[in-house]
Amino acid sequence: MFGFLKRRKIKRFGEIAVSKGLASEKDIAEALNIQKEYEEIHKIHKKIGTILTEKGVLAPSDVKMILEEQKGQVGIMAWFAALFGLSR
Repeated sequence: MFGFLKRRKIKRFGEIAVSKGLASEKDIAEALNIQKEYEEIHKIHKKIGTILTEKGVLAPSDVKMILEEQKGQVGIMAWFAALFGLSR
């Protein structure tokens, strides 16, 4: 009945940044490469928003807006799941 909810994908940080015109696909690919290298060298996961801010691609306010949009997506999915007894 509500199969569309199970298929709905929560957008990743980079997808939202590109869809809003805040970053290019190239910016995201470079940031993901930096993230992977940083994790391999330092054994610490550095957030993509932090990397894009440090590179001057995004402003801190852009990162906040993207994270709020992601949080809203998760909130909506959780609300529907609870309302209709769906499991993830």
